[in-house]
Amino acid sequence: MTIKLPKLMRDDSTADGPGEAVMDYVISWCVRWAQKDLSCVKPILHSQCKKLLCKLLDIANEENVIFNEVRVWKQCEQIDLWIEVSLVYNGNHESHAILVEDKYYSNIHGNQLEKYKNKFDEYYNVNQLDYHRHYVVVTCVEREDPKFNNFYGCVGKYGYKIMDYYEFRGDCVEETESDIYNEFWLNW
Repeated sequence: MTIKLPKLMRDDSTADGPGEAVMDYVISWCVRWAQKDLSCVKPILHSQCKKLLCKLLDIANEENVIFNEVRVWKQCEQIDLWIEVSLVYNGNHESHAILVEDKYYSNIHGNQLEKYKNKFDEYYNVNQLDYHRHYVVVTCVEREDPKFNNFYGCVGKYGYKIMDYYEFRGDCVEETESDIYNEFWLNW
């Protein structure tokens, strides 16, 4: 007999509730676990989280990157996640900044992407910080869902990359030493 386990993020609710806030906290926590100094604490968790951060940065081979420092701010200037990363990639030291807008089951509203990107860019331009910048929307609406294009068809014109939950998670499906990771990414 197979027992159906309860899902962390899905129940009988018909509304989103605070799903985006949960996404903010879990994604923030995961990308910070990618830092090199945590690799020996929980090596499987570190490895899986490193892959997630590489996806945000469009880095295909996570073995060639070392994340020295990862800093995250939630809801700074209304931006869901503002991430700064100091890394070494193929022997080169680099600084990256990532703007992440996450969507649980809602659409892009108004000019939010343009507004957030302008605030984000203004900070780095005014402070003359030389960071590689990335703009990402992560959504729980699956790409196959008819709502996906209706909700997120505009994302590309603002310079954002879009990934649904499964694209973002990708092959990060190995069970780790963390119940938080396992429940969020493996038992969605």
